[in-house]
Amino acid sequence: MAAAVQRNVGSLLRRLRRLRFAVIIGLGVLLFAITNWTSLLYKTRFVRDLAGIAHDTHFRLKGSGSAHRQVAIVGITSSCLDQQDLAPLVAQSEAVKLMHDNVWPWPRSVHARVIERLFEQGAKIVAVDIAMPSERPGDDELIAVLKKYAGRVVLASISQQQAGTASIKFFHPNSRFEEAAGNTSRGLVLYKSDEDAVIRRYDSRTSELREAGLDDGNHDLFHFAARSAELFTGREIAPRYSDVLSYTGKPATYDYISVEQIFVESLFRGTNPRFQGGSVFRDKLVFYGPIAEILHDVHATPFGMMPGVEIHAQLAGALIAGQRIMDASPFAASLFELFVVVACALVVLWIKNPTLQVVTLAATLIAAFFISHLAFLNDVLFPTVPWLLTGAFTGFAGVVYLFAIERMERAQVRKVFGRFVSKRIAEVVLRNAEEFEHARAGERREVAVLFSDIRSFTTWSENAAPENLVGQLNEYFESMVPLIEDTEGNAQKFIGDAILAAWGDTHSSGHEEDCRRAVSAAMKMRVALQELNARWQGRDDRISISIGIGINHGSVVTGEVGHSERREFTVLGDGVNFAARMESATKQFHTDCLVGESVEQLTRAHFIFRDVGFLRVKGKTKPVHIFSPLSEKTTPAPEWLADYNQALALHRARNFSGAAALFADVNVRCGGDDFLCGWYLALGRKYLIEPPREDWDGSETLTEK
Repeated sequence: MAAAVQRNVGSLLRRLRRLRFAVIIGLGVLLFAITNWTSLLYKTRFVRDLAGIAHDTHFRLKGSGSAHRQVAIVGITSSCLDQQDLAPLVAQSEAVKLMHDNVWPWPRSVHARVIERLFEQGAKIVAVDIAMPSERPGDDELIAVLKKYAGRVVLASISQQQAGTASIKFFHPNSRFEEAAGNTSRGLVLYKSDEDAVIRRYDSRTSELREAGLDDGNHDLFHFAARSAELFTGREIAPRYSDVLSYTGKPATYDYISVEQIFVESLFRGTNPRFQGGSVFRDKLVFYGPIAEILHDVHATPFGMMPGVEIHAQLAGALIAGQRIMDASPFAASLFELFVVVACALVVLWIKNPTLQVVTLAATLIAAFFISHLAFLNDVLFPTVPWLLTGAFTGFAGVVYLFAIERMERAQVRKVFGRFVSKRIAEVVLRNAEEFEHARAGERREVAVLFSDIRSFTTWSENAAPENLVGQLNEYFESMVPLIEDTEGNAQKFIGDAILAAWGDTHSSGHEEDCRRAVSAAMKMRVALQELNARWQGRDDRISISIGIGINHGSVVTGEVGHSERREFTVLGDGVNFAARMESATKQFHTDCLVGESVEQLTRAHFIFRDVGFLRVKGKTKPVHIFSPLSEKTTPAPEWLADYNQALALHRARNFSGAAALFADVNVRCGGDDFLCGWYLALGRKYLIEPPREDWDGSETLTEK
């Protein structure tokens, strides 16, 4: 019965593999249809935000251009709103005196004099980005200036959504101003902000009814920047709705000349190149409006926060230059999306390695983006989200489909090795069965071994409730074992509360890399234990625990051992025993991890170690040099480590008094309770009274197994 089931499963898997081309291409076509014939794609905030990010990325990759030479900005900056800044200039201009004597909003006579001054200096068109719907002092002077330059001044209309309602109220310039300035004098300051508040689009024409959702086709409101560009060039800007706003670059691409400066002759006609000897406004379209943050006319753009008046200037400059970014036609956008979908499907079908599939898919999508960016550089914007999502979903769904089939096929094979407890061993068998067979039969190898143990486990196990003990142990193992496996280690076995792990037992990445991964796993276990203890704090059914870790690199015997009904693949020998001895020594040296000399030598390029000393241990004829890992090399070494190493050198050279002075200093710098410094200080005092033998080699005997 079981054999028949396995045959049926195998047949199904083979059929699914044969159908892979049809399934993956069919999935791509389905996703393509969803994005092209439904609006479901854009109903999620994530997708809309992704579209905005892609839009902004095109602008940022394009970079900042140069300000249009026929467009200038006169800004109401913080300096012209500060009476202290204005005070030294009051005597030079009546207009500056008016600014100084009146807080914002200024009397309209100030705006009148600004407009007059700009036209006196040769401006062709002046666009005033200041809402003036009501009557205020100075209106008569402003009306006189508007009549004088009728047809050459553009005034701003604004709209405002009423709080708590969907209705929009429009504030047009005072009717007296419109009458004085002429029929072409008004432009609506209105941009299309997306949900992330970034301004990316605008309507070159609209109407009050259209903005209220009751479009009657009578689009009589011109956009402020577009209207200004039309008057300046004398040619009509073709109306478009939801047009892409053509940004020139980052904020301050256009130089802001502060209002008060245009009235100060010594500045305006001086040597400062900003003012071009007083000709900075000659034959130009000049935008006049707020720059100071206190006036709250700053908006989010693809390049960051930008004053509204510069947004107008950048748009007008692009329109004057004939630079308008067009949305790609629906046919072209669909064709490009289909091209990306097919390319991603072919990547999955032609490349066999899953990692290479994912990398190539990512490269394909990046290449598609840069193709669309080339179109953007030529003023055509392709919608990014449809082809990105359909291409990515097609490709990665294909990877998942093929990977799932492969995993199920492997699971069938893995049943042969069901008596092995380690998933890693099964994976090695599947990748390289011949190599594993040698190791399984018995083989001597150089392996990195990690042995970890929980401190005071016996006391804990005697006092804890059984269910609490088992539950906490399982949480501990669930946290630690993945850290070993993530570094390509093999968790060989659990010995009560202890973990035996090895690198290089089934497949070696080289001695140095095996040791590097073992030490890396130990350092991750440190962090994981801190997180576990923090999580357990305050729980009655959990206690705070500490562990010791010993790491050794040496010769071991690998092999499959056990009973005929139950076998396990393991490592045996002195290399394993010494790792266990070092774990035990961590208690004596009040540290959580010790490594052997061979591990330190192989990994000193990657980690910072502290020299613990030369120790004589049971079963070893020669002293062994052990170290404690402090951190990865990416972290600077402790400032006391060099002096500590010098103290050790003096101690081993029998200069115990010199070593004591350094050890005492290092101990203070380490907080006053450093165990190793205290240990060597005690040894030094002992040897000053009773010197060691003449053949003393600097080693000490480990008193515990």
